[in-house]
Amino acid sequence: MTQPIELKVNIPQKQAYSYDILIGQNILPQANEIISRYTSAQKFLIVTNETIAKLYMGSLDIKNSLWLILKDGEEYKNFENYKLILDTAAENFFERNDCIIAFGGGVIGDIAGFAAATYMRGCDFIQIPTTLLAQVDSSVGGKVAINSEYGKNLTGAFYQPKLVLSDISVLKTLSLRQLKTGLSEVLKYAFIEKSCNCPLNYRFFDFLKQNKQEIMDLNPVVISKLINICCTLKAAVVNQDETEKGMRAILNLGHTYAHAIENLTDYTVYTHGEAVAAGIKMAFKLALNRGLVGKEYYDSSLDLIDEYDITPALSDFDKEKFYDEMFLDKKAKNGRIRFVVPNGYGSVVLISDASKTQVLESIC
Repeated sequence: MTQPIELKVNIPQKQAYSYDILIGQNILPQANEIISRYTSAQKFLIVTNETIAKLYMGSLDIKNSLWLILKDGEEYKNFENYKLILDTAAENFFERNDCIIAFGGGVIGDIAGFAAATYMRGCDFIQIPTTLLAQVDSSVGGKVAINSEYGKNLTGAFYQPKLVLSDISVLKTLSLRQLKTGLSEVLKYAFIEKSCNCPLNYRFFDFLKQNKQEIMDLNPVVISKLINICCTLKAAVVNQDETEKGMRAILNLGHTYAHAIENLTDYTVYTHGEAVAAGIKMAFKLALNRGLVGKEYYDSSLDLIDEYDITPALSDFDKEKFYDEMFLDKKAKNGRIRFVVPNGYGSVVLISDASKTQVLESIC
């Protein structure tokens, strides 16, 4: 095992909730030793899905652990499985200082984290993300939730983990489609970098253009740097706005559109990343039509998304239904849809005054 990259998520108002992110190769076999430094838990409930269990159940050996294996898919991030996690913990006499481990992608992280946030009003929680999307985005920042029939992530909490342990070696088992779905969240950071108020300037847009082949080949040096950059940018935002009272909304570039796409297709047609990539394109079109970005930046940004070949051909949506669906977005306020849109190179802004005509014209 090479020495992992270590970075800190600091929550200024809640220093006790600050935590480390460890990024490295072949660190799963060392997980038991590493985790013991971050929690005093005596028992561990490892929540995962069928795909990850088949691949890595033998690689993660945590003492005094119990495995709970859920079906794989966004549609299983529901009340029934949330209750199953709570019931499993209770039936096995888990206490408040015991630990729930999310071992999987964003779906597992969200539902296991929400269970941890609410079991006995909060037990220890550790993220071991296994997808690129989870390693660069959803495992960091403490957003945990489940879906309802009315929309995505409408029931949830902000609950920080004790540790995020990202082993890049597991990414080699991702399908090309799953790798690309994670890259949509990676690309998002190129478009919001300046708005993150991070003291470091990565010029992430250029990094993604210059290293495309190494990224697609999962070059370990490049991928480690990529995950480190994304997590550092997200941590910079979370450190300033843990519970999304203001600037944290910038992390949702493209997501207002994406959640509508997912809801309208019952989460069964497009991956989250595919929907986000399509949503980012729509946000750019809204920004262009409002004069917030110029044609040159618009074209170069869409070209970058297209270089990574993430966005599928979308269904022929009823635009009126699409528009109505966006009012269920969590950023909606006072009966208005709020959008995160680009307003310059690497910069975004939150707007709430887009007319219905402008929104309908941006849906493509």
